[in-house]
This record gives sequence, C-alpha cells and structure tokens, in this order.
Amino acid sequence: MKLLCDSALKLKHYLSIGTSNLPDNIVNILKVTCNDYQSSVKKFTELLNYIHNNNINVTSFNDLVTLHELVAPHDGAVVSMMSIHFNLAIGTIANLGDQTPYIENLYQELCSGRAIGVYLATELAYGNNLIAIETQASYLPEKGVFILNSPNSGAYKFMPNTIPCELPKIAVILAQLNVSGKKYGIFPFVVPLSVNGQLITGVKITSLGDKPGFYLDNAITSFDNIEIPFEGLLAGNMITLTKNGQVSLHTKKLKERFSLVTNRIHTGKLCMAVSSITAAKSALHITSTYGHHRQTFGYSGAMPVINYFHFSQGLAWDTLSTVTHALYLRELTKKVSVMLSGSVKNFNFPDELLIEIITAKSLCTWRTQEILLNCRERCGAHGLFMNNKIPHYLIANFGAITAEGDNIVLSLKAGEIIFINGVTIRKENVQHDLFFILNDYMNSILNKLNKLIINGEKINFDFINKHDTDFIELSQTYAVLSLVTTIIDTYHMDDIDMIIEGYLLDWVHRNMSKLLQNEVIDLQRSKKTDERRTEYIREYAEKINDYISSFEVDKFGIETPISSNDYISWYARSHN
Repeated sequence: MKLLCDSALKLKHYLSIGTSNLPDNIVNILKVTCNDYQSSVKKFTELLNYIHNNNINVTSFNDLVTLHELVAPHDGAVVSMMSIHFNLAIGTIANLGDQTPYIENLYQELCSGRAIGVYLATELAYGNNLIAIETQASYLPEKGVFILNSPNSGAYKFMPNTIPCELPKIAVILAQLNVSGKKYGIFPFVVPLSVNGQLITGVKITSLGDKPGFYLDNAITSFDNIEIPFEGLLAGNMITLTKNGQVSLHTKKLKERFSLVTNRIHTGKLCMAVSSITAAKSALHITSTYGHHRQTFGYSGAMPVINYFHFSQGLAWDTLSTVTHALYLRELTKKVSVMLSGSVKNFNFPDELLIEIITAKSLCTWRTQEILLNCRERCGAHGLFMNNKIPHYLIANFGAITAEGDNIVLSLKAGEIIFINGVTIRKENVQHDLFFILNDYMNSILNKLNKLIINGEKINFDFINKHDTDFIELSQTYAVLSLVTTIIDTYHMDDIDMIIEGYLLDWVHRNMSKLLQNEVIDLQRSKKTDERRTEYIREYAEKINDYISSFEVDKFGIETPISSNDYISWYARSHN
C-alpha cells in the first residue's frame, strides 16, 4: 500500500507547475498587471534583476523551461520577452559565438540583466521561409567591418520587440553574409540597437501597436549602413573568415549551416509548448473552481454547475490531455537538456529529436487552444473578462501556435520528413490495442502517399500542397504515437495505464471518421470503441479532475474573481 501511495505522490509532483525550488517572492513581480507594453517591459526588467540577484541559472535549459512555467500563468508577453532574451539571443551567442572581448562583453550584459536581448529573423516578405531572407551583411576588408542593410521594404524585420527602453537592447540579427561578392547564406550577427533609450545611427524602428491583451513592443526594424565589428559574426565552426576577407568553408552544405544557425528556434518550440500547457493548467484550475462554486438548479434543487456531465466530463477530457502532454513535455525537456549540457558549442539536433520537438509543439498548442476555448465557454460571461485570465491565455496561445514556426507549416514539413525518412515508432513495450489502431492509420497514410508517387519521382511542393491534409495527419499521428511510447517507457506508476487508455480513446474518437474512411476499423468496432469511451469517462471523470489540484496553481499567486473561494464576495468587495 505504501508503494501505491508513493507512486501517486510522485505523479502529483510531476504535474505541478515549476517543480524547481525557486524563491517564492518571484510571485510578487509576476502578479503585477500590465496594461501597455511599457509596463510589460518594466515587469520584464524587474524579472531580469531578480534572476541575476538570486543567481538563477538560466543557462541550464531545464531551469529555463521551469522559468517559462512559472511566468506563463501570469503574463504571456513577459514569457515571450523572456524566451527571446534567454533562449534565442543568449542561446545563439552561447552556441555560435567566439569568446572575443566584443562578444563576451555583450554576452555578459545580457546574462547579468543589464541589457535586453532581441532576435531579428523574420521579415515582411519572409516569415517561415527564413533561408530566403534579404537583409544583407557585406564584409569590407579595408575597414574590418560588416555593413548591415535592408535592401528593400520586403526585408524590413517584422516583428521583433525592438522599441528602445531604459535598458540597452542587444540584437542577434539574421542576415545574408556577403564576402567579395560571394554569398554564403544566412548567419547571425550581434550588435547593440539602442543605448540609453536612443537608437544607434542607421536603425529605424516603427511600432506596430498593441495586440489586445498581449502587450509586447513589436515593431518594424530596418537598417541603413550599420557597421558591425568583425567579431560580431556568429559563425561557430562553420566558416573561417580572415580580416583580409579570405573565407574557408568548413560546413559545406547551405542546409547544414542553416540548421546550425537556427537551432535555438527549435528549443524555443519546446518553450512555447510548455508555456501553452501551463496556461491550460491554470485555465482548468480557474474553471474547476468556478464549476464547484457556481450555483444552478436541478431536479433536486440548487447544485454546483459541475454536477452536469457536459461540464465535469468535458473538463475531465481536457484535463486528461493536459496531464498527458505535461508528462510528455517533461521528458522531452529532460532529453533536450541532456543534449545541450553535453555539447554547448556548435550544437545541432538529430533529425529524430527535431521531428519530435516540431510535432510536440503543434500537438500541444493546438489542443490547448481547444481547452482554453472550452474553459472560456464553461465559465459563461465571467470567462470573457480579462481579470479572469482565460482571454489572456487564449491570446498568448495564439502567439505560441505561431511563434518559432507556424504550426501548419511545421506540421507539413514534419510530415514530409517522416514520409521521406520513414518512421521508427517503438512498440515493444506497448500493449494498448488503441495504439495499434492509430499505428495502422499512420501506415495507411504512408501507403496512400507512396502509391501516389509516380515512377519514383521526388517529393516536391506541388505534391505536398495537393496532399497537405495527409501530411498534417501524418505529423499529428506520429506525435501521438511518440507521446504514448515515451510515457509508457518512462513513467511506471499506478495511474499511467488509465491515463494512456483515456488519451488513446479520445484520440481515436477524434479521428473516427478518418479511420472508417481509410478502412482501418469497421463500423462495429467504431461503435464499440465509442461505447468504451463513454464508460471510461463515467468511471474516471472525478479521478481525472482531481489532478487539477496537483497543478498547485494557487501557490503561484493566480488570483482571479472566479477562482476565489467565494467569487460573489470578491465582486461585492470590489464594488463596495
């Protein structure tokens, strides 16, 4: 019996937000409400000071992800600034920068919180297609500097948080490297954009205004003959450039260089997925509390609204997905952290792990969007108010779906790689019949696409575009199968079989029409599976909803009117 209790306690620990023991008074900073981008920047600046003064090790990817968990329930805009600063700016410099005095000085400014790091990649004409961006960095050997230019309006950087503030802003800028008239593809360059609230000469910034409820200083940024010192190029071991302009190319393939340049965007995908799931945890906590306190009328008189099956069982399905995704992302974070700690410099992801990160981000953020919409509706009119946080989470999650690669674009790319490279889903430890239904579905998609290839022709854009739904389905099904095998291989606790069975039942249910169309199952099995799903949620809804208390949202200062013990008194006090 003690073993069972220990197992249950361990599972609860895995589900709590921010399992690292960071000092509690960080909550005092995070709880501050922001109503414009200036207040968001001030809040982020205070967070940077706090991190530095308390020696929080954000060079550890695991600790950085934990920090995302702590901030996400409070402020999506600050999460975005934090991810850009630590993961994209500092992470790229750490991976590809030489320890020259110029780089070391800027790096220490960022790590100490004396400057804000920004990352300038996407352009007005080029969003996901980063390899084609047009910002130019041309080397002048006679001066020993790079000249940074925006050659046309399509090359203006859109939409980094570059507006000047009280702290200097130091930019990692992706640009095409030109030396002696020859192009070498995109590389990152490091340069301060503003000092003491003033832009450096040649930088032009135009505010894009506010996104509703998401106060970030987004802007259009362009360059006119900006001089970057010779040491400002972040080339890692890909290329050697001498001061007189001689180039030795060590990483020959443009695609491989691009992959090294952008590797921190991939760790950012994981940060976005974890932030998304944490917002779902908070929204479920708020909705569950509201459901237990909000009174309605049934045949037996007044009762809480959670007594309705459509509320409690719907909440349980959403909680089950969130629990499963949280456990999966925890293990994926550990895997990435181990890899990063073993090789900080010139790190690149193996294809298999990269596909897992890409598909996990789409799977988790898309499902969270459903969950947040469901929570908003379950809370009725209360769910529309910003002070009940769910609208904030919705807007922030829209950002997560788009940030570090749009989900649809990523899913198409992942589906293409899975199709070309084949799939290696581990099945030896899996005993769930529903898993093999989905595995058969994935194989049916692969077989269908293979039959459409004529005379061994190469996969091209037209083929992917024509069969985009199949490639997205391939990507998402692969993500679900990877998730299930990871959890089965990693977690050996009492409730895991119950959690996995419910997750698979729900996912099979979501794909039922496609399973029938592809003749993966017949009508009789479809009906039995749906009956099994109904019986499952009737038996386990209450137990699943109890997991919400394991998120421990309250201790992180998430205070809303409808998640208080008595929301009527809360509103009454504010009125008086």
